[in-house]
Amino acid sequence: MSEPKKLIRVLTTEILGGFEVTIEADDGCVLRLIATPNQIEALARQFTRLADDEEQAGG
Repeated sequence: MSEPKKLIRVLTTEILGGFEVTIEADDGCVLRLIATPNQIEALARQFTRLADDEEQAGG
């Protein structure tokens, strides 16, 4: 498994049947993903849970 990289930018673009998600890391590495609406919704739920947990922890 590779070393974690710092997130620099995320860009989402709606495409036919879903979304293209482009993620850029601090080392210039760019990853482009195709995701369905259901996958984006699941990811959004996970991020919401993380943000809620952080908020409850006082961060």
